[in-house]
Amino acid sequence: MYEESVNTMISETLCLFPRLTRPLSTMIHHKTKGNPFFVSRLLLSLSKEGLLRPSLSLRRWEWDKEKIQCQKLPDDIVIFLTNLIRVLPEDVKSSLFVLSCFGASADRAFIKTLESALETKLLDNLDLAVSEGLLDKIDDQYRFSHDRIQEAAYTMMDVQVRRLTHFNHGMALAPLADGEDDESNLLLLSAANQLNLAGPEAVQDRSQNVIAATLNLRAGKKAMEMSDFEAAHSYFDCGISFLRDFDCGISFLRENHWDEYYDLSLELFDLAAKCTLVNGDLVSLQLFTEQVLAYGRSFQDKLNVMYFVTCSLAYSSRLPEAIEKGLDILSKLGIELREHGMSMETCVQETKDFLSRYTDDEILNMRQMTDPTMIMAMKFLGKLVTGMTQIMPKSAPYVTQQIIELSLLHGLSPVSPTGFVHLGSSMAKLGDISGGYHYVKLAHSLLDKVGSRESAGEVICFGTQVRAYVEPLQATLEYYNEGYAAAMASGDVLQAAVNSFFRCSSFLFAGENLQTLREKFVEVIKFMEQRKIVILMVQTQYILRSMLKLIGTDEEPKHVSDEEQNILATNNSTMTTYYYQKLYISFMFRSYDDTKHYTEKYLACIGNTWANLLLGHASFSFYVGLVSFWFARKEDEQIWYERGEKSKLALKKWTESSLWTFENKWLLLEAEQSFCNNDFEAAKTYYKKAVSSAKDHKPYFHAILLSLRRETAECLLSAPRNKMYLWTR
Repeated sequence: MYEESVNTMISETLCLFPRLTRPLSTMIHHKTKGNPFFVSRLLLSLSKEGLLRPSLSLRRWEWDKEKIQCQKLPDDIVIFLTNLIRVLPEDVKSSLFVLSCFGASADRAFIKTLESALETKLLDNLDLAVSEGLLDKIDDQYRFSHDRIQEAAYTMMDVQVRRLTHFNHGMALAPLADGEDDESNLLLLSAANQLNLAGPEAVQDRSQNVIAATLNLRAGKKAMEMSDFEAAHSYFDCGISFLRDFDCGISFLRENHWDEYYDLSLELFDLAAKCTLVNGDLVSLQLFTEQVLAYGRSFQDKLNVMYFVTCSLAYSSRLPEAIEKGLDILSKLGIELREHGMSMETCVQETKDFLSRYTDDEILNMRQMTDPTMIMAMKFLGKLVTGMTQIMPKSAPYVTQQIIELSLLHGLSPVSPTGFVHLGSSMAKLGDISGGYHYVKLAHSLLDKVGSRESAGEVICFGTQVRAYVEPLQATLEYYNEGYAAAMASGDVLQAAVNSFFRCSSFLFAGENLQTLREKFVEVIKFMEQRKIVILMVQTQYILRSMLKLIGTDEEPKHVSDEEQNILATNNSTMTTYYYQKLYISFMFRSYDDTKHYTEKYLACIGNTWANLLLGHASFSFYVGLVSFWFARKEDEQIWYERGEKSKLALKKWTESSLWTFENKWLLLEAEQSFCNNDFEAAKTYYKKAVSSAKDHKPYFHAILLSLRRETAECLLSAPRNKMYLWTR
């Protein structure tokens, strides 16, 4: 603060005119350099020492100017506060030291528990500290008046004393943290935090290593339940460090570490590896994996980390490698998926025939899978089907078939619902939307039956894509929030990202404001970048670039990374997205040659991607239909007319299942086809119906107008209240 501000503060505190307090404020400003907290503590200190006192004769405050000027004050506020604490009674100081070890504040109930655990008085001493102004007591919570007071109390202890103090606190609280209630959970995390602040150097006998490691394992699991995977990783990492011996402060992993504490070590390393995957820390994932692969006693014990590595490959630009690795592991587990030789249609039909033996109730009441190896095999199958549906769509239904058959033969696992949701999605892709919708709903019902919501993010995500072909699109959008939350709760960051991606894409399809949507896409890309979900991030960036061009901000990258080029060359879904966005923008800006070039490229690769029915397929068909009829008018080539008609029929079929979502787009393609046939009256009628349908389903109004040709739109929307800017030919 400036000197004038200090004088105002002191004047108001002492209830004196500013001209009277100026000499005092000048001295205090000089000594405190205007630090507000330092000023208040110095005033309190001067009052206690009698250098600032009330005068009965003068009926106001007075001060000893000479003695205040001669008083030496430390430059560092922490040293000043340390001096204040040092003169307190020993038991009050000790209680402040204890409180400082737990941070800036603590509840009265926790301090009472701490009193019992440490067998020492704390509350009465802390009340004395409150009277001294070092603590505030608010709603049964003791809080340091300033963070520098907590820092001063904490640093007054020698480093080694602090370490031992933390360790003793942790060991004292550990026996009290055995329950599952909220209070026990708080004590568990507090005990683990205290042990970790002490570090393995504070261990006094080897039995304490196991106690500390086990406590960290439990704390890490609790953090995972709360979806705090960064905190969980820290607990697991600390638990691992407590399984080490120390010599002169240098740590090394004992050679018999895995022999003595094998089960504890395996679980710590497995869960630490999972957390690093969720957090996008692939370097640490590799380190933890190497340990398990080196010291694991069996192939089954290594399956967890091999699964996490497979996931990390699938997230990155190495999806083909992830699929091959998954196939190899499943082969070793006795599940051979290569060279099955069946078409997508055959696999789906065989799966439907197999399921015809069971009623829905029988499936929902199926026993639980108990074989740990089979449960892990199911996890690999679940990861495979997600990857294969992008780049090996003809093989994905066979994996789905295996998931369903194994579930009904060996019992339901957390992955079982994904088999049913992918079956429903494949059936819808092949044209049976009603049947596919049935299995999507069955998959949702199974989530509550399998004893885990581990796959809820994936089930909700792909199920919602099918729901959008039956239910009004706006009604389905919030499902993705549920899917995102479920995926994050289970640590499935890929499905969390996919839910976010599909939610943004669905908003785009529904005609959301592009400026608002731009911010959502940027947030999703940032999330993917942090978690190293590269393939989906690249696809999301392609869509964002198209949006920026429509907005009027051309941010085309000057350099395309080698990784992006590799993804584009090896991932069919990415290639399809790239060519579609190129044809879309070329069409919107009426670049005829570019539109034709990218449309041919898109049509060449669309047949070899995505075994699932996605909302994007409707968008693809709609714009390919517009483009095709445009080319048919320009070039009078039958192939373009046939492509346009194929898209129109697809939209017509989807309209039968969801009038709300698709009718306006089907009607517009009918209008475009009529225009191609020179049936202008029919074209005008269909155009009007398309606009009317879009008005009835308001979120689509802007989108449908954007798709109309200028001359038709101007005829239909000539009234001033309907004027809007449309793109030109």
